[in-house]
Amino acid sequence: MARVWVTVCLPGEVAGDIEGALGEALAPFYLDTTDNPVDRGMWDARHISGGSDGMGFAVAHGYMGDPRLIHDDPGYDGSPRPNVPGVCAGGPRALLDFSQPNLAHERAVAASWDLWHSLSALHPPAIPLAVFVDRWWNDPDAFPGDRWGDEMLSAYRAQPLIRAYLDHPFSLNMGYLGFVGPVGPQEHPVIGYDGTRAEYVRELTRSHPPDTDVLTLDGWWLEGGSNAVHACCDPGSCPHDPPKPTVWRGSEAYLADLPGDTILVRLRCHA
Repeated sequence: MARVWVTVCLPGEVAGDIEGALGEALAPFYLDTTDNPVDRGMWDARHISGGSDGMGFAVAHGYMGDPRLIHDDPGYDGSPRPNVPGVCAGGPRALLDFSQPNLAHERAVAASWDLWHSLSALHPPAIPLAVFVDRWWNDPDAFPGDRWGDEMLSAYRAQPLIRAYLDHPFSLNMGYLGFVGPVGPQEHPVIGYDGTRAEYVRELTRSHPPDTDVLTLDGWWLEGGSNAVHACCDPGSCPHDPPKPTVWRGSEAYLADLPGDTILVRLRCHA
């Protein structure tokens, strides 16, 4: 079982009930039911996602505040997950900018920089993570009995600036606060960064756009452009030919050619 990203394509006429349309489109691929063929099961939990972390879509110029843009579902604890400025989890294709494959993530990385510096003006400076790790290793009285570093990491995270930053979705879950071993823990890359904002954005923006599965308007679930499963048929006896997008890497090129009123929704699924 793993996390799967899928972009669901919906006809423009469902704009008034996107959640209902998602449920209808995804139902044939639900994993935890006896109503669907086993080989068609693709998901058992789903969340609209991508607007708060750059995994979604860049918004085209002039549509930044358009009410038709789709926002992420709340977090698991019910906390809101606002869209990064200029990014969304979906909306009509004509409102989305496909001109630069990594633009959504670039804007999200910029937001992570801006958030850190805005919070740094509101909170006292934080003690670096390396100081806490050094105490944990070398001072037996600092965190007694803390074999795995849990208390040490909690103390680091409890600092007002660190807590405010890492608890915000725009921090993008970068860095690593986990088991103290050869590869960790690691400070968030924005903390202590000594370059410029432009250098940070250039360095941290990923080199390729998100490569998602796609659920097409006519009911095909395409996995990476290679495997295709039809919503209406048993996978072992489907007589229909699946669509064959000309370019798949990143799937963005395929989505960019859809009609302008097509509603795209990016989902993070468990499968």
